[in-house]
Amino acid sequence: MNDWAFYALLGVGTGAMYAAFSMSVIITYRGSGVVNFAVGAMAMIPSMVFAELRQTGDLVLPLIIVPRRFSLGDPLDFVPAALLGLAVGLVVSVVIYVVVIRSLRTAPPVTMLVATVGLTLVLEALAVKSFGNVTLRVSAILPNDVIELGGRPFPVDRLWLLGTVCVLAVGVALVYRFTRFGIATRAAFLNEKGAILLGLNPTRLGLYNWIFASMLAASVGIVGSSLGGVSPFNFSFFVVPALGAALAARLKSIPVAVVVGVAIGSFEAIAVHIVAQRQVPRFFLGGISTLVPFIAIVVALLVVGKRLPNRAAILERAQVPVVLARANPMVWLVTIGIAVMALASNDQTVRFAAMQTLFVVTLLMSIGLLTGLVGQVSLAQLSLAGFSAFMLSRFDTTLGFPLAPLAAVAATVVVGTLVSIPALRVRGVQFAIVTYSLAVVFDDLLFRSPTFVGRGGIAEVEPPIIGALELGIFDGGQFPAKRFGFLMLALTLCCALVVLGVRRGALGRRFLAVRANERAAAAAGINVARTKVLGAALAASIAGVAGLMFGYKATTFNGGGLTAQDGLQLLALAYLGGIGSIAGSVVGGVLAPSGLFAVVILGGGSSIDQFLITGLGLVLVAVKFPQGIAGSWQMLRRRMADSASGDPPPVSGSDSVALDDMPVRTVSVGTSAERSAGPPLDVPLESSDDTQWRP
Repeated sequence: MNDWAFYALLGVGTGAMYAAFSMSVIITYRGSGVVNFAVGAMAMIPSMVFAELRQTGDLVLPLIIVPRRFSLGDPLDFVPAALLGLAVGLVVSVVIYVVVIRSLRTAPPVTMLVATVGLTLVLEALAVKSFGNVTLRVSAILPNDVIELGGRPFPVDRLWLLGTVCVLAVGVALVYRFTRFGIATRAAFLNEKGAILLGLNPTRLGLYNWIFASMLAASVGIVGSSLGGVSPFNFSFFVVPALGAALAARLKSIPVAVVVGVAIGSFEAIAVHIVAQRQVPRFFLGGISTLVPFIAIVVALLVVGKRLPNRAAILERAQVPVVLARANPMVWLVTIGIAVMALASNDQTVRFAAMQTLFVVTLLMSIGLLTGLVGQVSLAQLSLAGFSAFMLSRFDTTLGFPLAPLAAVAATVVVGTLVSIPALRVRGVQFAIVTYSLAVVFDDLLFRSPTFVGRGGIAEVEPPIIGALELGIFDGGQFPAKRFGFLMLALTLCCALVVLGVRRGALGRRFLAVRANERAAAAAGINVARTKVLGAALAASIAGVAGLMFGYKATTFNGGGLTAQDGLQLLALAYLGGIGSIAGSVVGGVLAPSGLFAVVILGGGSSIDQFLITGLGLVLVAVKFPQGIAGSWQMLRRRMADSASGDPPPVSGSDSVALDDMPVRTVSVGTSAERSAGPPLDVPLESSDDTQWRP
């Protein structure tokens, strides 16, 4: 047996885990319409409970405030520990469905995706608080004999895990094909209204499928925890290859998902082997294995993207409302004044917190422009900012200031535009999957590549200098320098003015038209493909500016703080503040970890507590306040003004907006057939006297 075949077989254990999680994704989607980004975190909780029972005999519950560790005596055997772990996982899954998922059954798919991202953050934070940021390992569960294959020792537990997952896959396929429960689930998925007329309860079916999917992932997680251990974060990274397998299966075929999941695991093992043998260029030594699921996802979307089931169209869900309020000069002046006061403070902690806030605000404006206005959910904007920072360090040695930052932003725009190419065929949740897998590639491949990062894996950036004026973060004995803070404020204001100009102009209206209904926008004469690419390029340019801030602020840095997991938290902050608005970006930046709110109001505090608060806030916003903090406040203020003036409140589901200090109204664009095929297109008119919308 040659090396490649041996290592391909060695990777079937991890591939079996991917296959099981992909089955869980498919079951959840077919049952409740949710693409569950939290499947790994939901499998992690019962697995860690099981591992703790096996190690210490303590029952640890993922709770806060109340006691969460209970001693049951000696370490438990496999069966009672597994049953208790599954019982905890069952309770967690039921609570999540009843409190969160059931409330979002008619919500936009993007809102449901964001909610599962928030659930991931919450469950990971609870796991760290309950178990610690450690990897728990248990004794062998499956037969752990070692056999010889081609003269090499091979652990058979990988094959046992693969066999277990294959048996489960056969059982799942039979259940959904031949049982009354499976037929009812398929009927509710294809035609929910018709299923209701037949006496079926889609909400109850969604709960049963949610529990079934959670228990499936938890069971395989418990069994597979003996292979490599379980930590609060490792199962969450299994989501990327699991989503790749599910997409290749068109979110439908269990056998295809299993085959693709196992194949991804095998190819990853081969990639690890060739990296270890240095059979690839030095550039790929950081982690070429992450390219495998990314390529699988991109190929799946490009090949079958148009044929993927679209439950959103079936349920005719509306888009997340975006509040476009008039720019209030007084609010801008007050906000800038507070920023100036914080940057001029004699407390260096407050100054650094203000700089961190400005960096996050700029990055959130990039997310808000692409996700809030264009409707493309991107989880890679932080990675693009990191790319800009590393490119700054590369150009800085050859071009110097100011050419180096301009070249870094230009390179980021090129990469961001290339990333948007899959968006020409897919959008929304599917594009989010692409960008999240890309963020993992950036994290594991680029940001750890000695060729890309630099010697020792550390990038260095020289401070910007204009003539004799040094504008770096170090100013003699002062850190952080006030002048550098004001430079960051100027960059943030420039980006805010760009976003404001886009939102108030014809380009912003084209973005909103594409976001609401691509077919109706195309019928109105908008070039949808060009609009998407232009939105991605603009968002990438702002992310590039944020990367410059990161590079000049850190001066020496690696990939820390630029991970895909940190990108999830940035999306949470964007929605928490209010997606698509500058005010929402400011609110999200203030609430960021190490930002002004955390430092000035909370006095610092644990980063994991901030992680937990961010996740809980995101879930609450997704369920109750989809406009975010800033958007909800603007809507409340507008309704109070309407009540005071005696004007009737806006019709539910179509919020009036104001642009350029001028009231506007909305119209639906497209034929009746187009409107029935997708959510209505609400497009602001330039004047309340117009009767037709013009791009």
